[in-house]
Amino acid sequence: MNQDLRDKIEQRKKILITVKEELIDRLQLQYSIDEIDDDTFLFGGGLSLDSISAADIIVGLQFRFGVTLPEEKIFSMRTINTLADFVQARS
Repeated sequence: MNQDLRDKIEQRKKILITVKEELIDRLQLQYSIDEIDDDTFLFGGGLSLDSISAADIIVGLQFRFGVTLPEEKIFSMRTINTLADFVQARS
């Protein structure tokens, strides 16, 4: 495995951890980072977040990563992984 790929994998891991930390902190979730799977659904099943939580996620992404997620796109972010994809694509 080349160094560039290793760096991308490490960056991805850091993004996933930071996304989970932000969700736990900002939304006051009663989970630890290890209890939230990368494929956990944000809305509906999984974390069962609502539209108020969606607004908090948008603010959290801006605060932690400096990325802007348009409000109309938040509900297309179905899992922790899709949030990480979004952040990584803009980093």
